[in-house]
Amino acid sequence: MKANALWVVEPNKIEVRPFEVEEPKYDEVMFRTMAGGVCCWDSSLYQGISALGPMPYVIGHESVGVIEKVGSGVTNLQPEDAVFCAAGSNEMMAQYVTVKADCVVKLPDNTTDWVSAVVEPTCCVVSLLFLTHIEPGDHVVLIGAGYMGTLTLQGLTRGSQAGRITVFEVREDRRKMAEEYQPCEVFDPNSKEGKKVITDIIDRGGADVVIEFSRERSGFELANKIIKMAGKLVIGSWHRGKMEFDGTSWHLGGITVYNLSPMANLHYTEILPRTYELIKRGIYEPGKLVTHVANYKDSEEVFLRSIDKKDGYMKGVLLFED
Repeated sequence: MKANALWVVEPNKIEVRPFEVEEPKYDEVMFRTMAGGVCCWDSSLYQGISALGPMPYVIGHESVGVIEKVGSGVTNLQPEDAVFCAAGSNEMMAQYVTVKADCVVKLPDNTTDWVSAVVEPTCCVVSLLFLTHIEPGDHVVLIGAGYMGTLTLQGLTRGSQAGRITVFEVREDRRKMAEEYQPCEVFDPNSKEGKKVITDIIDRGGADVVIEFSRERSGFELANKIIKMAGKLVIGSWHRGKMEFDGTSWHLGGITVYNLSPMANLHYTEILPRTYELIKRGIYEPGKLVTHVANYKDSEEVFLRSIDKKDGYMKGVLLFED
């Protein structure tokens, strides 16, 4: 069937065009999209960066909606069920999406806040923290408190065994937001106080776990400076581009490097319903961090803000309402 979708037709130009949506097979479902999150990868794709194929292409992988059809082998979902989708397609900015049934999780029947129901990024964070195996009392350093970094901070302060939690963030507005989640300390890494703390961490042998979400070379370099011998380095933010590093320090330091990608977890789809249980408990509040919302037919401003980060941008969501 045909449905409207967002197509990147050339760098920095997006259009609504028809898209062919496949009928659900035996173990698949089709859902009617109500909203979709704008990921940092979508922002890059909008600019023509890091594409998997030639233009034009459809983007999106963070959608929520209502089940339209189910395959004959799907017994746990039915038409009109509200669901979030966190895997199975990179073409979700369309009015209808077809994916494997285990890529969606049922939401309450009375769901109306579709913006807050965009859960895919939270699933990535939960998977990442699960794989990292933070041990009791670990000193965890978070570099970068944007959307993904702050989601991670929610998990660290509300649902982990971390001991000392240190946050480094260059933007004052984001530092203030980070302080709301009560880590042990929040600093500008370029300030006199921040530099002193960095020196102190290094002098003490380094942090047990360093999670890098700054998307900047300076943040990545800081992460490599303050990780301890045999520590855990989590890469969360430059997975869609090139980054240079000195493998000697990783090798001689015995560093274990973790990848944010869901593909790093062979059991990722099992994380999806577990993530929703944590959201219901209030450990994660993804909707609280969304700053920009627009209809998918008027999406340009959201994409522009996702690039320049003006107007306090942290996260954008597009509504698929005609």
